[in-house]
Amino acid sequence: MVNSDMIKTTIIGYKGHLGSVLLKLFPDSYCVDMNNKDELKRYLEISDYAFIAVPIDEEKNIIKNNLDFTGFIDLSSIKNEIVEFKDKIISIHPLFGPLSYEKSKDIIFINDISYEGAITVIKKLFKNYNIISMSYNEHDKLISEILVKPYILSYISDSLNSEIKTNSYIKFLSIYNIKNNENIENVLNTIALNRNSYKIIEEMEKKLDMLKKSVKYR
Repeated sequence: MVNSDMIKTTIIGYKGHLGSVLLKLFPDSYCVDMNNKDELKRYLEISDYAFIAVPIDEEKNIIKNNLDFTGFIDLSSIKNEIVEFKDKIISIHPLFGPLSYEKSKDIIFINDISYEGAITVIKKLFKNYNIISMSYNEHDKLISEILVKPYILSYISDSLNSEIKTNSYIKFLSIYNIKNNENIENVLNTIALNRNSYKIIEEMEKKLDMLKKSVKYR
C-alpha cells in the first residue's frame, strides 16, 4: 500500500493488469471500468487524481472528454501518442506489473509532457519509489530496447513445452511467456505505436536472412 496522505484517487481500468496493481497500492480509490463508466465524471469531481490504465485510444478519448479535470495521470508505454496533452496531464510509466510490483520500485516520469511541478505529486503519491525523470523521446527510445524487443521476440515465439529442458530452453520459455503474462492488446500496441519498432524488426529480419542463408538443409 502506498501512503498518499488522504489524496483522493480514481483508477480507470482497475480490472486490467496495471489497474489491478494500482488498486492494491491505492485500495481506497474510486474504481471505473466498462460496467460503470457513466460514473466517471462524478468520481472525477471528488478526486484529486485519476490513473488511466486503459488502451491508448480509449485514454485519449477520456482526456479529451474531460479537459476540465487537471489530475489525469497517464500510464501508457507509448508517450509519442500522448504528447498532444503536454502540460495538461501528468505522464509516468511504472516499470512494474502484477508479477513484479512488490519488488520493482522504478517509475519513469515524463518531464516534457507533465505540467510544471507534477514530479512533486508523483513523489508524494509514490513515496520510497525511484522516480526517473526523462523526456518522452528518451522514454520511447528506452522502451524500444527494454519492452519492444522482448515483446517482439515473445510474440513470434512458439513453444512445444517439452518435458526435457535445457538451461537455454528454460530461458527461452521465459521470453515466450512474456506475452502470456501481459495484456496482449498492450503488447501489440506497444510494438505498433513505438516509432523505433520498424527499425528493430528490420534489423531482426536481416539477421534472420543471414541465418537462413547459412542453413544447409532446406
